[in-house]
Amino acid sequence: MYRFVLVAGLMMAGLMSLGQSAFAQDAAQPLYVVTYMEVAPSSAAEARKLILAYAGEARKAAGAVQVDALQRISDPGHFALIEQWQSQAAKQAFAATDPVTKFRASLNPLQSAAYDERLHAALSVGPSMPLSGDPIVILTHVDVVPTQVEVGMAKVKAFVEEGRTAKGNRRFDDVVQLNRKNHFTVIESWEQLADKNTWISTKTARNFREELQPMSGALYDERAYKLVR
Repeated sequence: MYRFVLVAGLMMAGLMSLGQSAFAQDAAQPLYVVTYMEVAPSSAAEARKLILAYAGEARKAAGAVQVDALQRISDPGHFALIEQWQSQAAKQAFAATDPVTKFRASLNPLQSAAYDERLHAALSVGPSMPLSGDPIVILTHVDVVPTQVEVGMAKVKAFVEEGRTAKGNRRFDDVVQLNRKNHFTVIESWEQLADKNTWISTKTARNFREELQPMSGALYDERAYKLVR
């Protein structure tokens, strides 16, 4: 048992080391930030205003490429932000500004869980397509066991690249956390829920889920959102 724990610990230490190395190497590369925020249900309306204001300030910042504010369809007190920046330095510069400091300070008393901000690098990112109408946006956290990182990465990459060709798809991206190379976030947007439902009923989607399951390190966490405007 001790030997098993020791080996597992060494493997995870190696992954963390890889993540820290990648963070330094990718400092001048595009940065993708996915942030999850949960507030008390009674505070959803107030939080919505704060998050909208933050997104507006972020879009005006130097180095910002795209910023989308989201509200979870099933839980109105759950919000998310998807940010794309030209570089890590650009994000860091904006994070140090007064509007961000005030946003975090104002949001904090409303939160029912910790502010969960995750930094990512691109693995497979398609052309940016502006969202219009009332699209559905899906964020999925994918976790594979450390021994299956390369295989899992290839499967997720192939899945998103085929998904981009599906009817009604506006975005299908695969990004990897900088500090955990076995953690991925899949970002999807669809013109309507029916298009998403058609896609997940395909043989490709089913085979992907069946093949991924044995190498998963945690529950496949898929969350549906609407844009906050």
